[in-house]
Amino acid sequence: MSAFYYPGSEAFKGIPTACISDALDTFGINGGLEGLRALGSGMALAGPAYTLQYEPVPEGETASAGEFIDEVPEGHVVVIANGGRQYCTVWGDLLTHAAKIRGLRGTVIDGCCRDATAILQTGYPLFSLGSYMKSGKNRVRLAARQVPVTIGSTVVRPGDIVAADDSGVIVIPKDVSEQAYRRVKEIEVMEERILLDLQNGMPMKEARIKHRYNQYALRVNV
Repeated sequence: MSAFYYPGSEAFKGIPTACISDALDTFGINGGLEGLRALGSGMALAGPAYTLQYEPVPEGETASAGEFIDEVPEGHVVVIANGGRQYCTVWGDLLTHAAKIRGLRGTVIDGCCRDATAILQTGYPLFSLGSYMKSGKNRVRLAARQVPVTIGSTVVRPGDIVAADDSGVIVIPKDVSEQAYRRVKEIEVMEERILLDLQNGMPMKEARIKHRYNQYALRVNV
């Protein structure tokens, strides 16, 4: 048998987030970022997280737009923790163009973007709670970068692998990414075999029993 090769975050490109979620479930890891959706149908991304923490601007103070885009390494996914705020935005068309020029893989926002039409025209993958026109200037400010951030019930750490598609956004902790990838491939094989049996006329219940579908889903930390 040939040696197992794990090519890093690139390995998760094109793998459905549902399959990744099933794999993480077997390790007792949630990973899902609840409520975040693609700005446009068909968008997808996979890459290491570059995290940003935002906070409200105190009353009576001012704050300019966050300056961070020039520091994000090529091939990364920008993850912005804006506390689920939807009364202002932290991303627009200029940041999108800068991100594409820098070779970033996409952006995930626990909050809103703006300039939705312009962003859609670029094809740049963006996932957020929605879009809203109000600027974040003087409303929120960049508090920290490359620190652990919490989105919903999930902690995202710098370098964790972020994957997203039409089903949502999920985070694979970097310290279990290789094991998760192995489990993903096992699940893909199992589901392919179930599908083949279904196409050959086998009832769903029988196919699931044959390939230990439910037992597999209950595996934890193995």
